[in-house]
Amino acid sequence: MELAPFNYDIIYRPGRENHVADALSRISASMNSQSRNLKLKELHDHLCHPGITRMHHWLKNKNLPYTIEEIRVMTNNCRTCAEIKPKYYRHSDPLPELIKATSPFERISIDFKGPVPTNTKNRFILTVIDEYSCFPFAFPCSDVSAKTVITHLNSLFMLFGMPSYVHSDRGASFMSSEVKQYLHSRGIATSRTTAYNPQGNGQVEKLNSTLWKAIQLALKTHNLPIEQWEKVLSFALHSIRSLLCTTINCTPHERMFRHNRRSPNGTSMPTWLTEAEQVLLRRCDRSSKYQPLVEEVDLLESNADYSFVRLRDGRETTVSNRHLAPIGGQGEIIASRPEPEVVVQQPHPPTINQDINLELQDSNVQLQPVVDLESETLRRSARTRRPPLYLRDYSSS
Repeated sequence: MELAPFNYDIIYRPGRENHVADALSRISASMNSQSRNLKLKELHDHLCHPGITRMHHWLKNKNLPYTIEEIRVMTNNCRTCAEIKPKYYRHSDPLPELIKATSPFERISIDFKGPVPTNTKNRFILTVIDEYSCFPFAFPCSDVSAKTVITHLNSLFMLFGMPSYVHSDRGASFMSSEVKQYLHSRGIATSRTTAYNPQGNGQVEKLNSTLWKAIQLALKTHNLPIEQWEKVLSFALHSIRSLLCTTINCTPHERMFRHNRRSPNGTSMPTWLTEAEQVLLRRCDRSSKYQPLVEEVDLLESNADYSFVRLRDGRETTVSNRHLAPIGGQGEIIASRPEPEVVVQQPHPPTINQDINLELQDSNVQLQPVVDLESETLRRSARTRRPPLYLRDYSSS
């Protein structure tokens, strides 16, 4: 499938002519491999250093030519991932399953992360996650009071609507009568974990760990101090929402909104949209079907969906890439040879005095006499018709 767009000929080479390649003939291949690894590492840094599974899922969605083995080698050799996400040995015990949501924004879990180092007054992060889609939210907060919780939950509910259930731990702000009254007055049921049991709110606890690691990875990539985490909070949330979640086997954005999430990275475009100076533009103002289908325009800028072009009259406009086509190369035109003219000679009709037995040269064809069907009498069969044997015991009256 990868070689289908190319024209090539397969030439058989015997084994005695297939010499072993030396090291000098592999220089270009190693250089291409190094550039591919650098580009893969750059994408890995821009996405806040995701793991092997999520990185492979993102590259596969963007149709980028990287294998799972290349991603595994690059991830294992990433120094930033090794420092922020060390692979300790841990014994995994099966945990009891919690109540599962059946639709987006039906059940949400909330928690506080902090205090964290900062240069501003925001020392805490209010984290919210949708249990069905694993879609995360995060709000910088200056304190953990009930008023702060109500303010951020109200802005979230005005954007996404009211959930049916809110689950939290036994924090003082979540247990306060103000938060309970605010939620119950809007028809939202509440629940909390048991004492000293953070596994009861494990989904948002895992989000706290994943979000803070993504923030640290983004800060280390951009060489920023830990106190400036608010600058990369939106990038970390975008990364988590865009990458694969192994719990639901899709991205949180796809599970929440049922469509793919657009990203500024990893967009593939044809080369004639990035390197060509002139392209063909479909003419949508034709008054007759005999007018040209396309016109040549100058390509100024282009992205994955739209292009900025200059028309022949000097006007500049934005058009969809669906209306653009590449200009064919000036290849050699092979003149086709004229086909030889075939002259068919019609035979002359035979005269009355001409002999019917014609001499056929270079053939052994014999003429068959013509049978006159109208003059021939039909011959009837002389076989005697008898009744079938199964009717021999019956007598006809």
